[in-house]
Amino acid sequence: MGWWNTLGQIFKKNKKFPANILVTAPHGTAKIPLEVYKHLSPLYKTSPRLLLNFSDYGTKYLIEKIPDAQKEVPKYGRLIGDPNRSVNAPDIIRFKDFGGNNVFSEKFEKRLTDSIFRVFWRNKMLRYSYKPFFKSVFKKLDTVANHTPYDKPVIHVDVHDTGNRLLGRKVSEDTLRETPVPKIILSNAPTLETGEDIYGTAPMYFLEAFADLLAENMSIDRKDIYINHIFQGANMIRTLGNPKDNAKVRKSLHGRQIFSVQIEFDRGLYLNEKNQLPYVLKLRRIRKGFYETLCALGNFDF
Repeated sequence: MGWWNTLGQIFKKNKKFPANILVTAPHGTAKIPLEVYKHLSPLYKTSPRLLLNFSDYGTKYLIEKIPDAQKEVPKYGRLIGDPNRSVNAPDIIRFKDFGGNNVFSEKFEKRLTDSIFRVFWRNKMLRYSYKPFFKSVFKKLDTVANHTPYDKPVIHVDVHDTGNRLLGRKVSEDTLRETPVPKIILSNAPTLETGEDIYGTAPMYFLEAFADLLAENMSIDRKDIYINHIFQGANMIRTLGNPKDNAKVRKSLHGRQIFSVQIEFDRGLYLNEKNQLPYVLKLRRIRKGFYETLCALGNFDF
């Protein structure tokens, strides 16, 4: 019997979500405040599927069974400030989506890029969602850390999804990736120095165990789960998973370890990419498998 089966038995005996896990979904909504909606490009105002596609809104449903005190999703979508980018990143607010479509009106884009008041407008955008999101994340990290024994790490999982379909103005203008994305990609920012001669926001043995559990609980072939392929982890895990360089994280942890991992799902596992709407039964299966995997990780014998 493999160690994952043993953990599966633990889960069956105790379905309570482990107290040492924090889950974030920084792209988990496509909502836009009305004050900003009026500044969208005509295409974005009239195409709900583009708004949905330029988010990972499906991830919100993947984590909906996780206790509210241990998960965080922004109020608004990444269009008005991407939490998976540092506050000074040039692409914290994007003006074109991945299909090359204009997101904002030309006038509003100039207001954010060329106006003498561009800093004012940029900060106004970030106050809608970006800054409140991080304030809440750190508050919940405090709570999770306080409920984590010192002999176990806090586990942070940052949830994303990506598609194989690049959306055009209409379905007939959509294009497909030349190489399909893997079913799941796990990342730990492997080149980031997080301690003396320590690299990555979580040890590789932990990512391997994570991948094995996902394969088991979601009935996915293990070879379809990649580690540090295409994606290597962005702002969320590089912030929470690097207490050495982040005083707020150090304060929250009080000397505890943290393992921070980014997970990227192929959204085709549970969404119809043409209309960006979920397959209800597929979504339910993936959500259940993900929840069981997180419960097993929380009970991992460190």
